[in-house]
Amino acid sequence: MRARCIKYLIAVVLLTFAVGPEAFGQGRIYTRKARLADFQTKTTKVVLSGDSLLDIALREEVRRRWRISPFEFCDPEDFEALKNDSAYYFLYLSQDKSGLAYLSLLKGGNDDSFRSLEGKLEVVSIPFSPVTITSGREFVYLPALLDIIQFFVEESFTNSATNIFGLSYYNGNLSKARKQKIYIARDDLDADFPERDSIAVIFPGIIATDNFAADSLFDAGCPEALIAFSISPAEPSRGARCFNFIVAADTHDLYYYQSRRYNKPGKRGFSKSAIKSIRREHDYKDEKRKK
Repeated sequence: MRARCIKYLIAVVLLTFAVGPEAFGQGRIYTRKARLADFQTKTTKVVLSGDSLLDIALREEVRRRWRISPFEFCDPEDFEALKNDSAYYFLYLSQDKSGLAYLSLLKGGNDDSFRSLEGKLEVVSIPFSPVTITSGREFVYLPALLDIIQFFVEESFTNSATNIFGLSYYNGNLSKARKQKIYIARDDLDADFPERDSIAVIFPGIIATDNFAADSLFDAGCPEALIAFSISPAEPSRGARCFNFIVAADTHDLYYYQSRRYNKPGKRGFSKSAIKSIRREHDYKDEKRKK
């Protein structure tokens, strides 16, 4: 609660600075919330590059799940031709220098100035999978990532703090899910995690399992399960980061989002210290055990 209050105080301060120049006659500066106000009236172009398995999966999941704006599919050539047009938003795959792919949502426009409602704006970018040596698990979590993007956009219409803190705004939500167990695949634990390959119960309410069991719970939408999973490049390069999520299997609500640097493949995933912090926040309440 204290951390959330601090976030709101910082948000208020930052917003005060954002509107300051207008008050002093130096020209209007628009907040991200104001610039996103037209989202639901604009068409979102979903960029597909070809007939890859990823394109097929993305097309299918967008058709099934995208509900917050009109959408159309387009190819990379259309994206290049239209990305400076403020009549469109774009959902597309991007990648960083470390070899990690992201699902990115962009508002089209000629520039990224906060002095224009029609300026280009990166709305949100969420890590999706390594560019090479993929495990296939990303297809299990693709529906959730699309829903997380949509939840984030919807909250951004009314909540200025969401716009300032991005996906990290959702940290602190684990205390709302104390009756649900957290399941994590052992492959998503740091290589130095004690008894990583054999541990079953890390802490009360935090269960270690294999990839198949964790992914199956998620795919089935188990209402009593929160699934912890990690996304990172296959091989670390300078500055590479690993992103850790905890998501509700049934609703796809995001409860935890953190990143950490790693310097070798085995150092990816949830560290022992991260799990201890998650335990303190989650504070699992077993109602059956209480009775």
